[in-house]
Amino acid sequence: MKKTYRLALGVAAACGLAVPALSQTGVVDQTELQQIMAQHPEWAKWLADPKLASLTLAGPQMPNSQWRADDIRRPQPPKIETGTACSAAPPSDADVLFDGKNLSKWTGDHVEEWTLKNGVVTTGARVYNFLKTKQSYGDSQIHVEFREPAQPNPPLNPQYHGNSGVFPMGLYEVQILDGTNNQTYADGMVGAIYTQSPPLVNAGRPPGVWQCYDITFHAPRFTGTTVTDPARMTVMLNGVLVQDNTVLIGATVHGKVATYTPHAAELPLALQDHGNPDSHVSFRNIWIRRLSR
Repeated sequence: MKKTYRLALGVAAACGLAVPALSQTGVVDQTELQQIMAQHPEWAKWLADPKLASLTLAGPQMPNSQWRADDIRRPQPPKIETGTACSAAPPSDADVLFDGKNLSKWTGDHVEEWTLKNGVVTTGARVYNFLKTKQSYGDSQIHVEFREPAQPNPPLNPQYHGNSGVFPMGLYEVQILDGTNNQTYADGMVGAIYTQSPPLVNAGRPPGVWQCYDITFHAPRFTGTTVTDPARMTVMLNGVLVQDNTVLIGATVHGKVATYTPHAAELPLALQDHGNPDSHVSFRNIWIRRLSR
């Protein structure tokens, strides 16, 4: 064990935080699992699912981190209130991707699953798919407004509470999820860069209230098969900084450590339909501005 890793574990323990057991990837320490379930009874029902326990307690070790991917032991960021203000007119140089009228700027394999009504487009929540822009983008400023569905009968898995995502280049996900009374692994909550970076704070609003992302995205640069300048994102959620020029370690991947594969300098922006019936996420007022370095 490296000295710096020992120090990180010691600091976490001194603060009363659980730290990952040094078990084999995919193998859950059953003693630790029972301890966590006793300490967090609200997690016990879904941690009883062996697949979810493995995902959140025995994922691969993240590089340069004491935590594993999707680690439920990772501390939850503080919750803050952000009011209700959101909507703003697009700048004059923005590409308006959705203004409530139609989906003419979008394409996808299951466009018919998305419902357009009263100026709002909503995921079908039946088939996992993506809505993708017809145009491609690289470095960009992105504005997306979204609304979480009510959860009168919340699903067992916290990742099914209104799950969606904003994917610059269709590859790098900023997570959309119900962040109210719905604790999940910190790098998978609203405001997170999924499976990579938890938000600085939980700035999520309750279901039924419009929320807004403002994302500044810098695409990665490649020389041959080598990434020479990794992707970076600054993210504002409901007017609050949740990602501060965060360096991405690769393209989004579930339950694994992200890596880079060379790709084009510009690719479509994508919105995710998670495909589960509790994830009818709605969108409005989507625009993007091209940035130059």
